Amino acid sequence: MIELHFDLKFLMKPWKKALAFSFIYYLVVYFLLIVIVTVLNKNINLKLVSMISITYLAALTLGFRHMYKLFKSKYSSELEATS
Repeated sequence: MIELHFDLKFLMKPWKKALAFSFIYYLVVYFLLIVIVTVLNKNINLKLVSMISITYLAALTLGFRHMYKLFKSKYSSELEATS
């Protein structure tokens, strides 16, 4: 099983790895944001947490979708030019 993971990891393009690690980092930031808001309110305010979640995750998803398309078009055109 671990060999399969390593094969997939090394077959992945560097820009895709960078986007994946960046996305994971921003999810950690999101988790910390929710923890800070919860601690400051001293209880879980589901309405506030859900508003933050929807806004943050929608912006994150749309931003990374745009970056994926941008990087894919940039690096696919560079590969065609070098071939």
